[in-house]
Amino acid sequence: MSAEDPRAGLEALLLDAGNTVVFLDTDAVAEVARAHGVHVAGPALSRVEGAAKRRYEAALASGAQHESGWRLYLTTLLVEAGVEEERAASLIDPLRAAHDELNLWRRVPTDLPAALARARDLGLRLGVVSNSEGRLPELFAHVGLGGAFEIVVDSALEGVRKPDPEIFRRALARMSVSAERAIYAGDIPSVDVDGAHAAGMQAALIDPLGFYPDHTSSRRFRSVAELVAWIGSASSV
Repeated sequence: MSAEDPRAGLEALLLDAGNTVVFLDTDAVAEVARAHGVHVAGPALSRVEGAAKRRYEAALASGAQHESGWRLYLTTLLVEAGVEEERAASLIDPLRAAHDELNLWRRVPTDLPAALARARDLGLRLGVVSNSEGRLPELFAHVGLGGAFEIVVDSALEGVRKPDPEIFRRALARMSVSAERAIYAGDIPSVDVDGAHAAGMQAALIDPLGFYPDHTSSRRFRSVAELVAWIGSASSV
């Protein structure tokens, strides 16, 4: 492995939460919709999530708060899947109640636990940096990821959110790791990749459904497992 290899000397892998470690349970979204007389299929919601991500990106760029961005994300998802806009808007409060009961971003990829174990075997320390609502440790415990991460840095508790580089700097400081020795992975380019780069870190885009085929500002992977495999392959170079 050459000195220029970006994998050289990595000490920490920091991850986004939603749609990187835990994914939106679109079947649960569809179930809430059906309970209120709206029929939409979970797979149909999954296929249009890219549009919801782009609306969320634009909202944050214009200064929107996390809660309004969350509501816009779900509204866009439903409308893009064919739900009439007024009906979609009527579902947001019930979806928010379901989310408050158990975070709707709760589906763990089957290959994630092994990938995290592999990362630890490679000597990487693991953490999460997320724009969320302050209850990630409870969610992780519920889905079998309790204790998987050394730190969890949540925007709701920090008072600062991605893409502000400050939230990444706080995570690095708490781990006593320099930005040059860490890589961050998330699913939204302007929020995750740009924010991590602004903090001086390497970054990777997690894009399992190919929503960002033209992304060029970082490496792009289909999963955390694929990213960890790329990091691990450095030892054989």
